[in-house]
Parts: sequence; C-alpha cells; structure tokens
Amino acid sequence: MSGSGFSTLNTAVSGLAAAQRAMDATSQNIVNSNTAGYSRQRVELNSVGTPPGATLHTGNSTTLDGVQITSVTRVKDAFIEATRAAAGGRQATLDAQTSILTGAQTLLSEPGSTGLQSTLDSFYSSWQDLSNTPTDPAAGSVVIERGTAVAEQLKSVSDGIAAQWTTANNNLTSVVAQTNQAASDLANLNDAIMNGQASGAPVNELLDKRDTIVRNLVALVGATSSVDTRGRTSVSVGGINLVSGDKANTMTLSGSNDISTASATSPSLSIGSFTVTPDSGTAAGLLATMHTDLPTMSAKVDAVAAGIITTVNGLYATGYASDGSTGNTFFTGTNAQTIAVVPTDGSSLAVASAANTVDGSVALSIGDLSDDTTSAAALGSPGPSAQWRDLTSSLGVQIQSLQTAQTVQTSVVAAADDAVTSDSGVNLDEEMTNMMLYQRSYEASAKCITTADDMLNTLINNTLTA
Repeated sequence: MSGSGFSTLNTAVSGLAAAQRAMDATSQNIVNSNTAGYSRQRVELNSVGTPPGATLHTGNSTTLDGVQITSVTRVKDAFIEATRAAAGGRQATLDAQTSILTGAQTLLSEPGSTGLQSTLDSFYSSWQDLSNTPTDPAAGSVVIERGTAVAEQLKSVSDGIAAQWTTANNNLTSVVAQTNQAASDLANLNDAIMNGQASGAPVNELLDKRDTIVRNLVALVGATSSVDTRGRTSVSVGGINLVSGDKANTMTLSGSNDISTASATSPSLSIGSFTVTPDSGTAAGLLATMHTDLPTMSAKVDAVAAGIITTVNGLYATGYASDGSTGNTFFTGTNAQTIAVVPTDGSSLAVASAANTVDGSVALSIGDLSDDTTSAAALGSPGPSAQWRDLTSSLGVQIQSLQTAQTVQTSVVAAADDAVTSDSGVNLDEEMTNMMLYQRSYEASAKCITTADDMLNTLINNTLTA
C-alpha cells in the first residue's frame, strides 16, 4: 500500500513538472508572437510505464511512472522555409535592378519639355530661323546657344548614367560586406548549435537565428544551403562554399569601379580564388545593371551624340562663312562626354552655299535634320532623334516589365510568408487555449499530490495507532 501511495505521489509530481515546462514553452511562444524569425515551440510529452517484459524485480506487476518530457521541438518545415528564402532572393534581384534603372530613367526626362528631344527640336528650329536671316548675329548666337544646350544635356545624361553605375557599385560593395559578416555569424552559430546539441542544451533560438541569417544570405547573394547531421548549415554561392561548418570563406569584389573602364574589367565576385555569379539576390540585380543595362544605355547615348556630330558637321562643312572659309566644324568630340560647340561668334557661322554669297541654304539643310528621313539619309542609319526615342522607349518597356515582375513576385513572397506563418508562426488563440489546458493539468496533478498525501497520512496514522 505504501509503495502504491508513493508511486502515485511520484506520478503526480511528474505531471506537475511536465505541465510547468509546457506552460513555460507556451509563455515563450506568446511573448515572441511578434518577434521576427521566431518559430513556435512545442513540448513533446511521453507516458512512462513498465518497460516491456517481466523481470525478477518487476514480476508481472504494472508500474505507472507518469509522464516525461522527451523534447521541446521547434515547429519549422525546412521546405517551406527554403521556398520563402528563394522567393525573397528573386524579389531582391528585381528590386535592385528596378531601383537603379528607374533612377537612370529620370535622367532622360522623357516625355517632357526638358528632355533631350525637346532640346534637339529647339536646336534644329534655330537653324531654320537662321536660314531666314543668315546675316543676323543674334540668330547665329541662338544657334550656338542651343547647340551648347544639346551638348551639355548629352553630357549630363552620360554623367548621370555613370553616377548610377557608381551607386550600383557602392551598393554591391555594401552587399559583399554584409555577406561576409553574415557568413562569419553563421559559422559561429554552427559551432554553438553543434556544441549545444552534443550536450543536450536547448538550441531552438539559435536555429531561428540561423534561418534568419540564411534567408538574409539568399536575399543578398542568392545563396543555397544544406544542413548536415550535426546541425551545421553549409552555404554556397554559385556552387562555391561560402560557409562550411564553423569555417567562413571571404567574398571579394574585383574589377573596374568606373563605367568608362567596365567593359574591359567587368566587376565580378569571388570566393577565394573562384569567381561566382549569383543567380538571384541583390547582387544579381546590381551586376545585371553594371554588366549590361547601364553600359548599353551609355553606349546608346554616345551613339546619339555621335550621330548629331556626324550629321551636323557633314552639312556644316559644305557651308561658307562670311570670311570665305569652308570645311568648318560646328561640333567637336566623338561621344556624349566630349561633344562641344566650336563656333563662338554668331556672325561668322558657315551657312552660305558658296563664297561671297548671302544665303542660308546650309542652315536650312541642317534644320531639316529634324526630319527622321532626312537625318537617316545623312547618317546612313536611324538618325539621332530616332535613336533617342528608341533608347527612351526600350528603357521604359524594360522598367515596366521589371515592375510587372515585381508585382507578381511580391504576391509570391506574400504567399510564402503566409505559408511560413501558418506552419511556424504563433497563433495567440491557440496558445491561450494551450495555456488553460496546461494550467488545468497542473492543478489536477497538484490535486493528485494532495490526495496521495492524505492517503499516506491516513495509512501512517492508522498503522501507528494499531
């Protein structure tokens, strides 16, 4: 009888301990319901009874030893988490590329009265006005002024594109620094998780931090990850290990830091001696703008400048100035960075068709370059205005496509976030229900202890009295 009483007492005590630990875990869930990256925890309980098979000590009797806590598990589906991380990586690519190109698009100011197209139209119009009054110095000065405006605007756009490229390069430098810090943090966490699991210490919070770091690395450089049997996470970029166990390799950025030399030494990322090419993440979006988008845009602006220089100079060289000179040059330079107006005196422009004559036929011919057909015939390819419109429209289409992809990917990320929340997020209603359940269990176990104590007290007193 006394053995049975003490057994009941021990069983009830195990219930108290289990209920208390379960309430602790529930409280942890509740207070971290708004903590980013937190995964809810669940106490795993297991009943304890007679081991299978009778022995000399147990005989055929049954002992009930209550309940034991087998583990406190972290509710987390690895596949759902990996899906969310990958979706975030693709979103980061689109965000980085769209941000840089949208900034570049504002430089064009098209359509609008301050764009290059409007400035070009005013430039060609001033030549047509000069053709009507070829000896008017004021009209000639307007031509020079508007030609200078064209040159300055082309250089301004070219400088702006170069500045966007530099911004992308600076952002990529920051991404590399953040990646190396995250890799170092992950390597340290791997060591702590391995040691914790080996010693039986709780590591759930460390695992949450690990997943947050991995998700960040995916967003930065499109990393992929895997977990070994010792709980350590390995991370690679482009097939090259960035983190392996408690060791972190260093990512470096090399190549040009200026758009003018980017074609010769394109920026690239390396881990150790291996060049890596991220297929997603912020780094992938930045590299796309630096390798292709901005250099292509800059080359098109240079082509517009070269077209203006070629067509205007080709006609201007056939004209005669008031001093009888011919073969003159209106623009100097070869691209958007070097284009400049040569004449400085509005009264000495070479606009006559022959020496010692007063007419503005050459000026009229230059003014007619505003027509796409005329400028195409003079250049032997689409004229500057057509090239400029192609640049602005193609950039607009690309940005619109990226923004559409952004919208779609935002929905994908939102769905992935919902899946993560549904899987591992904290539901306060559920946790409050659990708290009440464990509280009742605790109270019931306490009642069992009180009852067992009364039984033992009665037994002992009666035995002493007898």
